[in-house]
Amino acid sequence: MVIEMNINKIIEIISKYAAEPKAEINENTNLLQDLHMESMSFIDMICEFEGEFKRAIPERDFRKFITVKKIAAYLESGQSTVSSEQSADTENTTGFIRSHCIVSPLTKKLAQKVPALVTAVYGTEYPSAYLYNPDEFWAKTEKGDIYPYIAINGEGKATGMISLIRLSVNSNAFELGQLMVTPEYRGTNVAELLISCISSQELGFGVIYCESVTTHKFSQRSCIAGGFCDTAIKLNIMAPYENNSPGRISCVVSCIERGEMELWAYLPQVYKEEIALSLEGLSTRVCRNASDISPNNPTLYTVNDDELTTSQYIIVSITEIGNDSAEMVQKLEEYAIKNQIKSLAVNIPLACPHNGAMVNALRSMGFFFTGVMPRWYRDSDALLMQKLYPNTPEWDKIKLFSDKIQAIAEKIKKSVPAIGG
Repeated sequence: MVIEMNINKIIEIISKYAAEPKAEINENTNLLQDLHMESMSFIDMICEFEGEFKRAIPERDFRKFITVKKIAAYLESGQSTVSSEQSADTENTTGFIRSHCIVSPLTKKLAQKVPALVTAVYGTEYPSAYLYNPDEFWAKTEKGDIYPYIAINGEGKATGMISLIRLSVNSNAFELGQLMVTPEYRGTNVAELLISCISSQELGFGVIYCESVTTHKFSQRSCIAGGFCDTAIKLNIMAPYENNSPGRISCVVSCIERGEMELWAYLPQVYKEEIALSLEGLSTRVCRNASDISPNNPTLYTVNDDELTTSQYIIVSITEIGNDSAEMVQKLEEYAIKNQIKSLAVNIPLACPHNGAMVNALRSMGFFFTGVMPRWYRDSDALLMQKLYPNTPEWDKIKLFSDKIQAIAEKIKKSVPAIGG
C-alpha cells in the first residue's frame, strides 16, 4: 500500500531530526512525548516533507504531525483542514509551533496572565509572592524596579516569562530572574527567546546576572547560549516546589558585563585559585594580594531579607570592612539562628585591600567559598561566601551544564571538608 511506503519514508525523514535512531521509531512514535523534538528541528523537518511529497503544508496543519501514523494519513489523504480528532491533540503539540510564541514587554493587561503562568510552573509557593498579584507586579514594573518580558502563544496563553530586577546595592546592576516556561513548552526555544530578548536591552547598566536552578540543565544551557558566563553557585536558596526536588534548591549564577571598566581585585590567599577560576571569561582585572589586617573603622553592611518567610534565605552585602569583623559575623550567626535561616550568603568587596580579615572571620564561623559576583558593587566584584543550616547540600541531585561551573563546584566541595560529597 502507498501509506506503508509513506511510513517508511516518514521514519527515514524523522530520524534525521530526532535524537533516536531510525530503528527505534515506529508508526506509533509520538514526536513530542517520545522524541522530545525541538521546535527548530520540527520546522526543518516540515520543510523536508514539503520537498519530498511535493506539497505545501500550511502552519495550521502542523498540529496534525503528532505520530508517524497520523503524519502518513495526512500526507496520503491530502487533507488541509483540522478534524475534531486531531484538534484534541493540539495541546500536546503546541511546543512545536515556534511562530505561535512572541515575546513582549509586560503591559498592565498582560500582567493578568502572570499568576496562572507562575502557578503552572511553581504551584502556589514561589518566593516572590507579588507575582500572584497582577496589580502589585505592575506597580513594581511602573516604578522601574523590575523589567519583565512575557512569551505569548497564538491562543493568547502565557507560555513563559523573564524579568530584569534592579539590585539595591548597585543601581547599574540587574538580576535576570523569574525565568520560567510552562511544562508543555519545555524543550522548545521559548527560554532562549526570552533570554536573548531581555539580555539585549540597553538600560544603562554594567552587569546582568542570571540564576538558573540546578534541578534543570535546560535553563543553564539557555543562559550559556545567550552569552552569559558562569561564576558561582548559590546553595540551598529556595524551598522545593516540585515533588522530585531536593530538600533545598540551588542556583547557578552567571552574568553578562556591559562596557569596559577597570576593576581591582585583592585576592585573599586562601581563595586565590578559586576566585581566578570564577573570573575566567570576563574582562581583565588588576589583581593584588589582600591583607588580613583590618582598618580602624566599623564594618558596614546591608541585609536583603525581603523573601525570608518564603525562602528562609538572606543575602548580606558588606559595604565597608572594619576592625569588628568577628563581632559582625557573630551577630549574623545569631540572626540566622533566631530566624531559622536555611541559607546565608555574604558578599565581600574584592576591591577592598583588607578583605582577607573578613574572609578569615567568616571562615572561623563555618562560611565557605561559593563563587564570585562580578560588579556586584558599582566599582567592585564580590567574593561570595555561604553558610548552610544544616550544612548539607545534596550534590548528587545538583545538575550542572558547563565545564566551568562543574570546576567551580569541585572547588566549593573542597573549600570546607564538611560539605564535600
